[in-house]
Amino acid sequence: VAALAGVVAGAGCGKKNAGAPAGDPAAAAPQHVDGTPHADAAIRAWQGAGLNPEAFTQVTPVPYGAVNCEQGKVQTVDALVCEYRDQDSLSRGKTQMLEQWGHEGVNTGIAFQTKLTLLGVLDRGRRDPNGKIASQVVDAFRKL
Repeated sequence: VAALAGVVAGAGCGKKNAGAPAGDPAAAAPQHVDGTPHADAAIRAWQGAGLNPEAFTQVTPVPYGAVNCEQGKVQTVDALVCEYRDQDSLSRGKTQMLEQWGHEGVNTGIAFQTKLTLLGVLDRGRRDPNGKIASQVVDAFRKL
């Protein structure tokens, strides 16, 4: 498991397509990529592993060239789950994510891919000094 410095910064949460008319189903419906794990599958996997995922919300605008991203916390670490349409987009998104983390200078971060879904795990508050929780988060995600 590669440990990298960083933070996912500037990724605000909000409604997708905020300019769409009220009542428009497309305004609230997140896009997903078929054939790759979505955030809800990751959340279920973390719950099944005895971890406590909470406060996962859509990230708007979607960062790193992804189709869909959701962020929240798992135990004491921050997690970002992003879906991509193809491997090239995912590779570019991962590079952008790692560069962003490097600019932010956070102590520990892990980027891990399953199919076309990229998981970013960050210990922003240095609450996981030995990396045990981050490792558990990645291990559960790896099984998707």
